[in-house]
Amino acid sequence: MNFSKMNFLHGCKNFILSLFQKTTIGVRILVKKEDYILLVHHTYAPDWHCIGGGVDPHETPHQAACRELYEEGGIRPKGPLTLFGFYYNPYAGRHDYVALYICEDFDQVPVSSPEIDEIKWFSLNNLPPDLSPATRRRVEEYFNSHSISDRW
Repeated sequence: MNFSKMNFLHGCKNFILSLFQKTTIGVRILVKKEDYILLVHHTYAPDWHCIGGGVDPHETPHQAACRELYEEGGIRPKGPLTLFGFYYNPYAGRHDYVALYICEDFDQVPVSSPEIDEIKWFSLNNLPPDLSPATRRRVEEYFNSHSISDRW
């Protein structure tokens, strides 16, 4: 499915959820290896992002984070993830919250996902210019000791 069609469907989903004022919870995971972070480029959204997605019914945020890590990046954590922050996301057009986890101890295997256009390790000294603004803020909070916001 091409980018414009996926982007349109993603926008439709957000619009429909906003009509019902449904609260949603998502997860993002900052995967760190030495001075590198793992980022994904989705088929349905511009920019580079941390791995992540929605929390499914009857799933805890931690379980969702572990599932997303494997589905999008082939990452299998060797221990529990560390919860770094919990954010309100006013940009989704609905009541949306995001839990950000940190993953530093893991194994990685190759995977393929229809949602992911590209997955790549980036040096903290050479982040992509099209890093999503929210991802850039999270990197600055974690690595540069910036104040942790409560908004995504």
